[in-house]
Amino acid sequence: MDEQPNLEKMRYDSLMKITRTMAGVALAGAVSTPTLELAKQLGISLTDAWMCLDIYKNYFGKDLSKTDLTKMLQTTGVVVLGGGVAGYVGIRLAQALLSEVLEEIPIANSIITGIAFGSSTFIIGLAWLAIVEQSYFTGDSVES
Repeated sequence: MDEQPNLEKMRYDSLMKITRTMAGVALAGAVSTPTLELAKQLGISLTDAWMCLDIYKNYFGKDLSKTDLTKMLQTTGVVVLGGGVAGYVGIRLAQALLSEVLEEIPIANSIITGIAFGSSTFIIGLAWLAIVEQSYFTGDSVES
């Protein structure tokens, strides 16, 4: 019974982290950066990775190791990882292209790219949260 309030707090903290990261990425995506789109995408990708690491640490109280990641992916399936990585790279490249194409329409560019960048980060955060929570319940984290 003690676990339920902790689980609610972990979920709340993780969802707040996802929401804050989404807002920051949306603002970064909305800023026009002619010819620097790939650099901006790299920064956003690093932000997404940091968000995922923070969510893991929130649940397990430690940094994600290669062993822990391997066990988690065995539980969720490597197919999810392969498809997820390919999809993530595709989304980020498409967003960079969209931003470059819309560069001539400043306000529309900011609104559309901000929404696109923020929503993809939100979806990534929720998907990662589901994977972490599944591992949390199945006990797939290696004890330190």
